[in-house]
Amino acid sequence: MTDSSAEPRLKKKGRRPRVGKADLLVFIIVGALAVVAFNLGRDQIFSLIYNPTAGLIVLIMIVEFLWLKSGDRTRLYRLENDRLRTKLRKDEDLLKRGRDLLHQAIESAEAEQARPVDWHQQATRLQKDIDDRV
Repeated sequence: MTDSSAEPRLKKKGRRPRVGKADLLVFIIVGALAVVAFNLGRDQIFSLIYNPTAGLIVLIMIVEFLWLKSGDRTRLYRLENDRLRTKLRKDEDLLKRGRDLLHQAIESAEAEQARPVDWHQQATRLQKDIDDRV
């Protein structure tokens, strides 16, 4: 049972620009356009930077960053939990197969209709699957 198609995987995509980089680029472009369009001097630029509205904008950007970061973490945790659930199901399946094989071997020995080759081959196959898993 080495089928790994049930395991969720991260798909590799082309590099996309990150939100922070896009925000910074927009900020620089808008700032440059404002300086050119309104013919702002150094004193006017500093008064705009230290304005209470600018502080509110920075606070909103920080909250946006934290919100996006937590969303990424939540997605990664969900993927990891799905991967671990799949691994646990496979381990439980191996344990069930081992119990069934032991039960079959005990029953066949007790009934004296033992076919040691049959359950021996199954035991060998199960041992190989367990070794592949570990």
